[in-house]
Amino acid sequence: MPTMSPAASSSPSLMTRLASALRGEVSADTVEAYRRAGAAAYEDVLNAEGIRHELAISGTDLWSTSPGQATQLLCTWNAFALQTLGDQMVEADYRADSKTVGFLPPITAEQAARFLGQVEQWSSTARRGAADPAFDVADQMALPAPLPPWVEVEPCPTPHVAAMIAASRSMREHVEAALADFNRAGVPDGRQAAADRLRGMVADANSAAEYGQRMYRPPVPREVHERVEDSLKRAIEGYFRAGQLLAHPRLLDRPEVQVASVNAPALPLPGQPGFDPWCLTHPAKREAWRRDPAARRAIDVLWRMDPDPAATLTIQAQIDTAVAAGLVAAEVDGQGRPMGNYFCCPWSAIYVVRRPVTIAGRSLRAGEQFTYDVSAEEIPEGGSFKRELLVGPFHPTNEVDYCDPTAGRGFGW
Repeated sequence: MPTMSPAASSSPSLMTRLASALRGEVSADTVEAYRRAGAAAYEDVLNAEGIRHELAISGTDLWSTSPGQATQLLCTWNAFALQTLGDQMVEADYRADSKTVGFLPPITAEQAARFLGQVEQWSSTARRGAADPAFDVADQMALPAPLPPWVEVEPCPTPHVAAMIAASRSMREHVEAALADFNRAGVPDGRQAAADRLRGMVADANSAAEYGQRMYRPPVPREVHERVEDSLKRAIEGYFRAGQLLAHPRLLDRPEVQVASVNAPALPLPGQPGFDPWCLTHPAKREAWRRDPAARRAIDVLWRMDPDPAATLTIQAQIDTAVAAGLVAAEVDGQGRPMGNYFCCPWSAIYVVRRPVTIAGRSLRAGEQFTYDVSAEEIPEGGSFKRELLVGPFHPTNEVDYCDPTAGRGFGW
């Protein structure tokens, strides 16, 4: 298990800050907060694996576990795998450049946050499964969930390759332990083909991991570096998927989930009956923002400066339709409470994708967080009106941005 670097948890020295500035690195404070919060995933996965081992010894095949047990096994695996990937990304960078511990290259900070930002939702869902034998996460979202997307960068930083090697080794160890329990418990009648398919997935991931690790002997030519990166990514994605199926093999009986598209009815335009200027705002937060004079002004300016309100409202209608269909939901914390809204006007909700869906031409993966960012702030400087989906993860902040190009910004709620 990776450990938090002592230097990363204390205030960085002046020399560290100067060195990081020269390298264009950013503070790792947010990433380190995610690491601390998700560290329990290591203990949780050991507890879940103990339960799985006892089931195997008792002869209970993993097709016969309760929905809650399958949920606990699957979600603790996902939390562990993502925590491992995020931790290894950070630790590999710290080892590569000890002079900037506590700071990260922007690309590394973003990749680590993508992994670590999903840990909490998987951990909290695992604990719900442990407490409720009838709860099945597969009824809530499309599974097996995909790995959060890789940040595209050429060439891949050397510390990222080191991190992928370390993470793939750890993931392989746990997947092979799960496979051993799977084999020990036996396969029920009629499921042998599915079991063989699962064993083949593990073998394929092992082969990709071994190929990448054997090929990587730095320094390597760029084309070899890219081949190593591709093999390690395939291995990690394979382990992530196989770990979920070993935890919840009934998923093998289900057809592959297709990416959904949404056809949404048109929302009323400004000036038409029924138009709501607050329709972009988190529904549970609209009344609070309506009481803020600066927010009312900002919303009014936003709509007056929007050159194509129909385009803006089309995307919102797609989001609303996806929510109504259960494809996405307003994101909640570990206690089931709404996370709130994005910090910028129009203060859209933070959503989590439950099933793969295309909104505004963008394919969204199960487990991803997103919000709808709409702004006229850049128009006075010659920029364009903004209407786009922002994909998280997102983290709490006390900052508030009214995005009002005619009145400046305000902070604090």
